[in-house]
Order: sequence, then structure tokens, then C-alpha cells
Amino acid sequence: MAKKTARTGKKTRRNVAPWTAADEAKLRKLAGKMPASKLSKLLGRSVAAITFKAFAMRLSLRLPSSNRGRRLKGPQRRG
Repeated sequence: MAKKTARTGKKTRRNVAPWTAADEAKLRKLAGKMPASKLSKLLGRSVAAITFKAFAMRLSLRLPSSNRGRRLKGPQRRG
């Protein structure tokens, strides 16, 4: 949706580049392998744009954790 400016009443348009097949392929390849902030710099888009497009493509941006699968240590018993 275009936003009207206060002075002139004209509608402004954001500079939004359409997603190309190459951009989508890069996102599909790198999703979950690097943070969204680095992906955004690599693709020249905002973090929000990367997040929204990944959601639309049903991709997860979650990075694998080194602690995944390990149990947390509970309180130590003394006695």
C-alpha cells in the first residue's frame, strides 16, 4: 500500500526489488546455515524481507544449536 505524503498528498512508493529465481535459490541454499542478518547483507535486503520470504517459502532460518539434544544439568544434590 502506498503512503501519502503530508505536504503534497502524492503517493510515494518504496523501492522494492522483486525476488528473482536466483535470489530465492540463494535463500533456499543458505537458510539455516547463517544468521538472517548476514543473509540480508548478502542479498541486499532487510532482515524483515528475508524473514518474510523464508516464511512464505516455508523455510526455517533457525540455526542448529550445539546444545541441541543435551540435557540441562539440574540442581545438585548434597548429602
